[in-house]
Amino acid sequence: MKIICLKKYLKEAVVLCEKIINKNLSLPILNNILISGEGRILKLTSTNLEIGLNIEIPAKIEKEGKITVPAHIINNFLSSFSIDGNISLQSQNNNLLILTSNTSSLIKSQPYDDFPILPEIKEKKEIEILIDDFILGLKSVYYSSSFLDIKPEISSVYVILEKNTPLTFVATDSFRLAEKKFNYHFKENIKILIPLKSVIEILRIFEGKKGKIKLIADKNQIFLGMDNIKFISRLTDGIFPDYEQIIPKKFTTDVIVDKKLFIDSLRMANIFSGKFNGVNIIIDLKNKFITINTSNQETGEHTSNITAKITGEKLNITFNYKYVFDCLQYIPSSNIILRFSGEGKPMVITGVDDNSFQYLVMPMDL
Repeated sequence: MKIICLKKYLKEAVVLCEKIINKNLSLPILNNILISGEGRILKLTSTNLEIGLNIEIPAKIEKEGKITVPAHIINNFLSSFSIDGNISLQSQNNNLLILTSNTSSLIKSQPYDDFPILPEIKEKKEIEILIDDFILGLKSVYYSSSFLDIKPEISSVYVILEKNTPLTFVATDSFRLAEKKFNYHFKENIKILIPLKSVIEILRIFEGKKGKIKLIADKNQIFLGMDNIKFISRLTDGIFPDYEQIIPKKFTTDVIVDKKLFIDSLRMANIFSGKFNGVNIIIDLKNKFITINTSNQETGEHTSNITAKITGEKLNITFNYKYVFDCLQYIPSSNIILRFSGEGKPMVITGVDDNSFQYLVMPMDL
């Protein structure tokens, strides 16, 4: 193998490939990146058996070949010098020789025959989505997934791509639920559960990219591809809860409040919240404001009054500060609606000007 490429492109690809690698003691080959040159393309591949990543960069292939090298070694090497320009990759006695204008380095390799082949999806159903929408959909909900693997179906993001139905992203950990919709309508019917760990890697790899992303899914796997990046992940085997049954259909109290004032009040209240992050929300019909208060024997107490437009009944209800706060950055409207169905029942938050996102949070049982 003898390949010449730009160090900049090689380093960018290596950084992305290394991120999905988990240190594997039982299968050391999984700690490596597979480097292969064919035609005019240099391919870098990494996998942890749950997720696979393939990145292609332009190169001059003087001699085709394959080799695997430890991801952290080649990444550290490429990060150790700032000079860009051409870099030469050559196989030498089954090891990787890296040559620059003034350096020569040899990285020990392992046989590429031991490197697992990334699976291919035979399903031919292909969907294209704007990458900005796909990333925003995942970001708007993934934090509501459970970080525990006890119930894999809720440690995932549920993505619905159906005929005559908006593109929908949903996540829940049973204490809160986030839903984001986009105005897409597809010819195919696809419902998939993307594991939370895979979602985090998708965000890391594709965020900031522009254009459309290609999505192909079958019963077990999802493929995402755009430009020079190909990503594949196993899907969660399970059934997502019938979440629409959880969302209240009728509300007894609606509160319209300035989002920025609400955020500031929550931040101040959290300073004085207890170990369970509880904040009280009181709906004052007489004075037409919403009161947020907290108290803590160690730090003190705090009360904020926010002028609001209120319809319905008065309330005094407690929520986990973090669960309420997490969703607010994904509501584009400057004013938000807090909707209540009574004490002891969940609150639903959405935007005044944009209802494509809604968020449900259960009250605390104190």
